[in-house]
Amino acid sequence: MVQDTIKTMGRLDVVVSNAGWTRITNFASIDEAMVDEDWDKCFVMNVKTHLWLAYAAREALAGSEGAFITTASVAGVKPSGSSLAYSVTKAAQIHLAKGLAVILAPKVRVNSVSPGLMLTEWGMKFPESKRTAAVNNTKLKRLATVEDVADQIRTLALSRSVTGQNLCIDGGSSI
Repeated sequence: MVQDTIKTMGRLDVVVSNAGWTRITNFASIDEAMVDEDWDKCFVMNVKTHLWLAYAAREALAGSEGAFITTASVAGVKPSGSSLAYSVTKAAQIHLAKGLAVILAPKVRVNSVSPGLMLTEWGMKFPESKRTAAVNNTKLKRLATVEDVADQIRTLALSRSVTGQNLCIDGGSSI
């Protein structure tokens, strides 16, 4: 994928790594958190895929002094979300981005964005009661939109002095 992009576009300036997976469970249930397959798949999809892509893109991004940006989740900042495995692996993803920011500096900037629940096709799988509770849990009484997240990704892509940061885009639910 990286080589195809370089072949087509001539260079690589920004990578937005947006992989992720979860199985919706009752976050408060330790019994539902004890599914090894969920942990394994969450770790591969929420952590390792971002590592693999950063590794594949590192030289091209260094050549353009580019940016690598992952989409994590507010569940990685505040224990919450669709499952314990998801929350823990999103926290690991945020820490991975910080580690990569150290490793790939000074040529590549690495950051993450952490939206709260968004009412995408995936977010609409949550029961209405959970969606309403998510809105009510925000200080701004609104959920982030895809456009809100895209705006922050654009800001990180353009900002030449930011690396190792995680931006929460959650209407204030994590404070």
